[in-house]
Amino acid sequence: MPRGTLLGGYGLASATPPPKRMALTPEPGLESASVYAVDFLELGAVTTSPVPIARAEFQPAVQRLFVDVRLGRASAKQAARELLRLLPPPSEVETVDSHGYWRLRTHHGRVFTLVPEEQKGPVRLTPEADEKLKNKYLQWCTGQGGGDCLCLLDDGPYLGPDDRRAFALALAFGSVLDETREALTRELLDVRALISMVVWTVALYCMLWLVPEPTTKLVAASLTVLLMGYLGLKTVYDLMDGWALMADTAYHATTYEEVHAAGAKFGQVLGQEAARAMILAVAALTGHTLGQVAARVKSLPGFHLAQAQWKAQGGAAALAPELAAETALVQEPALARAVAAVDTVATSPQGPLAVVMLKKGSGSGAEMAPGGRSSETVVRHRGGNRQVQLDDGQRWHLPPGLSVKDIPAEDKVGDMLQEAVTRAAKEWGPHRLSRQEDAAIKEALKKGEYWLARLLDREARGRYVQTQVKKQFEHLYDFSLNKGVDVEVPGGYKYEILSGTDSNLARHGRRMAGEFFRMLTF
Repeated sequence: MPRGTLLGGYGLASATPPPKRMALTPEPGLESASVYAVDFLELGAVTTSPVPIARAEFQPAVQRLFVDVRLGRASAKQAARELLRLLPPPSEVETVDSHGYWRLRTHHGRVFTLVPEEQKGPVRLTPEADEKLKNKYLQWCTGQGGGDCLCLLDDGPYLGPDDRRAFALALAFGSVLDETREALTRELLDVRALISMVVWTVALYCMLWLVPEPTTKLVAASLTVLLMGYLGLKTVYDLMDGWALMADTAYHATTYEEVHAAGAKFGQVLGQEAARAMILAVAALTGHTLGQVAARVKSLPGFHLAQAQWKAQGGAAALAPELAAETALVQEPALARAVAAVDTVATSPQGPLAVVMLKKGSGSGAEMAPGGRSSETVVRHRGGNRQVQLDDGQRWHLPPGLSVKDIPAEDKVGDMLQEAVTRAAKEWGPHRLSRQEDAAIKEALKKGEYWLARLLDREARGRYVQTQVKKQFEHLYDFSLNKGVDVEVPGGYKYEILSGTDSNLARHGRRMAGEFFRMLTF
């Protein structure tokens, strides 16, 4: 697995939702742009490993951290979604006018399961495989307190795709879940609700990993930082690959044996130390304010080792002095400060670079650009260069010494190039892969490196978009792909073609800090 990138943004607000920002119509990929000050640091070539947490330390910590956690009336899955601030999943329910009501489960437009909700007539139809899996799950639950012990049946009579993934994760936790249940039982807490909430929180958090350059926000970002300290970057990346395989296997599983095998395989990657760290991280971050989080994190077993590992990877430099002062966390250890203040973390395996984005709020005030357009600084780099977004959706990179006044009032060439970039991106599909690209992706999948396979696919898409635009316009403009700014118009402006991910935008700002160019995203 290539060495990776950690991109973190540190917010200055508490756990309350940020204020609504001015509505813009950004270029593709920039719909959720935020205002950041960007810092960069190189991860040192250090060996990392999960911090050891003994059972004798783990169980008292679980008791102490969960003793005042209350879930209210929300289901375990709802509570996990609220903690991670995830949007509700899209509805997958349709009805069929034939002998009653059925739940239609789809994925990417394909129907995988029809589940009866209510049936009429003399013959009752039951999906045999789903019924067997549910019964096996309930049988497993008899040793876990009985009933629907993970609350997987709250939203339907059978285990859906997310339910199977959560069940596989619980199986992967193995004896560590038993330790957690035993600790909570001693305190006479609502064991079933808390265990379910932990499993669902970790499962939904891990689902955020299933993109080429995973980005986590708010509490999920805090969880990522804490895992970085307790597990180290290499282990986090190993878990990403392991989870991708488990999630795919559990999604297509139709039997208990298949779900159990998926969980057992992920359990080998996870291990007891990482399992304990994940559960303690969720416990430390659940239901508390910014100031309380730092104290709870410091109280975790093995914190001093995790703090040392975080610093060795370059994490100590991730929090700027002014941020620490503004958040009243200046006296806290570096890892506790980072966990309490982090806003966004994005990871990428493209080089041993760590990119740190310090969130400075919802804007630095609108500036007027030529043509009567308002502009907003969305990324501010340490070197004085910045990225601005105009209210017509254009995004420009300004080097030190230039202002929005230097942006042209009209940019017909850039608009034309942006249209070509968007069009080429829409044309992309697996059939566009070259033989070499297809072989590299298949090799990554064969090795179980699912996350790398998705990244290779995204990189191939980027090359395709750049090449298509070059073919269309190279007779008019100077293209120098992979050699600085992608497009230069003689006597005009410069343009860079790039995907609009957080880490990619930040990297381009660093790599071309002295260049003035428009960012054409897809």
